[in-house]
Amino acid sequence: MALTSTLSPSRVAKHLRLGWADLKRHITLHHERARILTPPGFVEVPPQPAQPQILGRLEVELHRPDGARLSIHSADTALTLATLVHSFLEAR
Repeated sequence: MALTSTLSPSRVAKHLRLGWADLKRHITLHHERARILTPPGFVEVPPQPAQPQILGRLEVELHRPDGARLSIHSADTALTLATLVHSFLEAR
């Protein structure tokens, strides 16, 4: 097919002992195969969908040496526990 880019198609057909229609069909088939086999130069990959935000759970269980226990189960993960934990552990 490189010959047809430099020489006239009729000259190539004559040299290959083909009819003009046969050469044209062969050229068309060659271009179709090349188009199918040629990988695209750029393929856009869609971004991953954002992960749904999973609402957390808070579970805290504390034990003091005197046997007292504190168990907290909450759906609110933003709960500030510092004061509560400190009060529980320091109480006698």
